[in-house]
Amino acid sequence: MLTKLQGRSDAQEGFTIVEVTIATAILLVVIAMFFNTLVSLTRSEDRAHRLVGNEQNVRVELDQLAREIRAANPMLDLLTSDPNDYSKTIEYALGPSGGTQQVVRWTYDTDPASPHYEQLQRQLMAAAPPNNTVLSTSWYLIRVRNVETGVPVFTYYNSDGTDMVANGFSSHDIQYCAIRLHITLTSDSNPGPLPFTETQDVELRNRLPGNAGCV
Repeated sequence: MLTKLQGRSDAQEGFTIVEVTIATAILLVVIAMFFNTLVSLTRSEDRAHRLVGNEQNVRVELDQLAREIRAANPMLDLLTSDPNDYSKTIEYALGPSGGTQQVVRWTYDTDPASPHYEQLQRQLMAAAPPNNTVLSTSWYLIRVRNVETGVPVFTYYNSDGTDMVANGFSSHDIQYCAIRLHITLTSDSNPGPLPFTETQDVELRNRLPGNAGCV
């Protein structure tokens, strides 16, 4: 009889409900930790890709803008009464003197009410100011944060190294007197890393010799 009862006890051995509950809880905690780690790694990789992509976009557009400004023939007067317009807009002609030229304007939208707020765009114009109707627009860079940091996109310097816009240019004609242009672009991928800032100095090449025309 004792042998028979022992056999029944061995057959009924197994996990209790408490043991199963504890094991399940531990398994869920391990799975949650695994997925949290996986999500964190995925987000880090995504942020890294966005950062690299954003830096490349800023550099590509900045290089293109700098190349065009070096080839400006000539720089154009914006014919504006507000000197700060020069901090966010630049306009110039491309092409040989006396030949077929294109008028190009790069402008940075700082109006919060505008649908193109914080966008830097390249516009092909019908003619030089004041008859400068926009023929076409190319979008190059969005979420440009300069307006938030208060840093101008364009800064013009004369032969004395004077910031012509900050110091006023009533006696300084940017079209003829500016010899160097400093460009600053701060942009982010949103969502993504903090804004990336890239700068470049551009020497203005196609100018009249001896600062001719500069007052």
